[in-house]
Amino acid sequence: DVAAIRRNSQHLASLVDDVLALSEADVGRMQFLKEWVSIAEIAEEARESLGVFFQKKGLRLDIEVAPDLPPVYCDRARIRQVLLNLLSNAGRFTEQGGARVHAELRAGDVMVRIVDTGPGIDPENLRDLFEPFRQADETIRRRYGGTGLGLAISKRIIEAHGGRIWLESKVGAGTTACFTLPIGAPEPAETAK
Repeated sequence: DVAAIRRNSQHLASLVDDVLALSEADVGRMQFLKEWVSIAEIAEEARESLGVFFQKKGLRLDIEVAPDLPPVYCDRARIRQVLLNLLSNAGRFTEQGGARVHAELRAGDVMVRIVDTGPGIDPENLRDLFEPFRQADETIRRRYGGTGLGLAISKRIIEAHGGRIWLESKVGAGTTACFTLPIGAPEPAETAK
């Protein structure tokens, strides 16, 4: 009983944290501590966090980061949160195979793709999944869990970093979650004279 109470209270605390993060982002008050960060390090941290979850389901989790990938000026904790959200979704909905994180330089940005071997999503539902509390269909929350906040929060974090995020999928062919981050630090704002 105590373990169930503890697990439920942790879930509730996590839900409250997600709602607060979403609210902060919506009013422009989400705090960022930006520094030069290696995407490879963030990807490895995400693998360490979710490795056991993937192993328990018999799924593989691969990381492929281009060796010449430059560091990115970003908030390490927030970008790790995005990767954890996307990988958690990949692991939650995938029954066989697994997921792969692939990062490379593309058109002056770092592009990160999380490719899974899950059931895929009807393309008509993809855009709505970035709205708070949205899931692909009504049975997902009961079958797989989740609140429908992870993608909404991830979108706000990536956009606040000057990047973009999207999903590519079709039913029966898995899902690819993609996001880009600019490499360079933003130019300092000019002071008014």
